[in-house]
Amino acid sequence: MLAIGLLFLLSATSCSNITSTKSLLSAIEKKYECNWFNNIRYMISVIRFDDDNSEKRSTCSAEYVRPSQHILKTDMINDDGYIYINDTIYAFAGGEMVSSRPDINDLVLVVMDLYGMSAKDAENRLNESGIVNTSDFCSYTDTADRKYYIVGIDDYNNNTMNMNQIWFDSRTLLPRMVQRTKIDGHIYAITFDNFIQVGGTGWIPQKITYSKDGKVKIIERIYDAVIPIYEKTNLSVENFCDNATINERQLSPNSNFSLNIMVEP
Repeated sequence: MLAIGLLFLLSATSCSNITSTKSLLSAIEKKYECNWFNNIRYMISVIRFDDDNSEKRSTCSAEYVRPSQHILKTDMINDDGYIYINDTIYAFAGGEMVSSRPDINDLVLVVMDLYGMSAKDAENRLNESGIVNTSDFCSYTDTADRKYYIVGIDDYNNNTMNMNQIWFDSRTLLPRMVQRTKIDGHIYAITFDNFIQVGGTGWIPQKITYSKDGKVKIIERIYDAVIPIYEKTNLSVENFCDNATINERQLSPNSNFSLNIMVEP
């Protein structure tokens, strides 16, 4: 009983020490010890809701390479899709780049990049991205007694809907939501649900919901996530259509894991 009580006390003390963005990121670093995947490949089932509430369904393939590199192929036969490198997105149609613009991929930044960094580097990355004010921090407990840490606002009771913010689950320290008001004046939110561990390293959400001004626009379900045997260290615009690995190094055979999650088509 004494041991259980001591464990509870230590847990409570640890939670109470999280009172700022810096202490939150330090707790994340300590909990996960930067043991996060450098590469991951997965499939995505997408449901897109149009303004008339009609649904469009599709399937995409995706690959992440640390840091801040992400390929999303919306048409694997015709080589359509997108590649994010740092804070720029490049669009492809028929294997040809058709446009590029500054853009931050919230999934890549918050779910993938931050958890493989030191607390100091994670804070610097957030500040460099400019998506939240890291000096503002508060906690909030909802009606279901779930507690969250929020970066970007200093008082939940004074929270205005147009303030950029990132929510973290207080128990797992995994991200719950990113909300941003973009240059077009609309409020965009991305919510992460049903995290699952990948091969003993990092965690990914099996469901991602994208909303605009409070209305659900896209629901994605991640499945068949794999940590590849060959670890890629670089993606490039020039090699968007090339399936060959670049600057690769072989991992241990035990590093190859698949989730084989069944989702609706």
